[in-house]
Amino acid sequence: MSKTIEFSLLTQMLMMVLVFNMGCSPSNDIEPNSSPSIGSDSKPLDQVVLLLNWYPEAEHGGFYAANVHGIYKEFNLEVEIRPGGKTTVVPQELTLGRIEFGVANADDVVLAREQSAPLIALMAPLQIGPRCIMVREDSGISTFEGLENITLQIDPSRPYVPFMKSKGFLSKDVKTVPYFGSVAQLVADPRTAQQAYSFSEPLMAEQAGVKVKTLMMSDIGYNPYASLLITSEQYLAKNEDIAKRMVLASIEGWKKYLEEPEQTNAYILLQNQQGMTAEALTYGVENLKPLCVPEGFPEASIGKMDSARWTTLVEQLKSLQMIEGKVKAEECYTLKFLQD
Repeated sequence: MSKTIEFSLLTQMLMMVLVFNMGCSPSNDIEPNSSPSIGSDSKPLDQVVLLLNWYPEAEHGGFYAANVHGIYKEFNLEVEIRPGGKTTVVPQELTLGRIEFGVANADDVVLAREQSAPLIALMAPLQIGPRCIMVREDSGISTFEGLENITLQIDPSRPYVPFMKSKGFLSKDVKTVPYFGSVAQLVADPRTAQQAYSFSEPLMAEQAGVKVKTLMMSDIGYNPYASLLITSEQYLAKNEDIAKRMVLASIEGWKKYLEEPEQTNAYILLQNQQGMTAEALTYGVENLKPLCVPEGFPEASIGKMDSARWTTLVEQLKSLQMIEGKVKAEECYTLKFLQD
């Protein structure tokens, strides 16, 4: 994902006004809702750390909302949300026991287990993965089959790249080059395409005056869960009650974020000094909504996971020779904390 949107002075001023109107201090030290724990009988809050897989943005909004609106505290939790970044390795931090929870995509969980890192997914905020290939509208490309005679900026280490190759989508004079997190080359050249998240990079291209189309990986059958709440098997075995409360509170946080994102976005903006803007967060949450609650899905689907999805993913990674036979799909996740 590219994080190069400029953080303008005007945006900072507008956000200060917004935060002031919400009764919060306009600084990086804004505290989330600090109301006392409901029904805790003064029991000390269980303190845990949640490590993000990237800098704070809309894809983490539900977790932040659970802090901002005091939902974690209602479940007797004090959650420190630590931003990720370019060098963040969530699986390693979990395996070493330095943190209790993390955010990762489903294929990352499977690949980590292949490397003997016993991670386990607890809930899935998004039902449709945001991964896509972004092309210019004036390129004439409207399907994956139309990817030909182009330069494609992409990270070859990601599993969806060999998946695309296995489907024959990168064989028609497609030149693949590294992706460095910028839309500049796509803006300059109609025959350049790039990897993207559907709720992020399209806005950047549009702000540069270029209309784009997103080709969703989910439409061709590669649809791993994204922004999962995960933990380690070791931690889960000893802390099932905390994990259950973390799952239930996070689900409520995601519902709150999708319904009322303004206060949470203001807080996220102050935590992300990597060029984030209020406009990008607004665009992000609006484009996340159909991924979290797709058409025909009830709101109750937020957080849910499907066993068949995990089985399909594991089989896909095996067929691509990215994992061997030791990874079992049913060991990558648990459904025990997800309400019917």
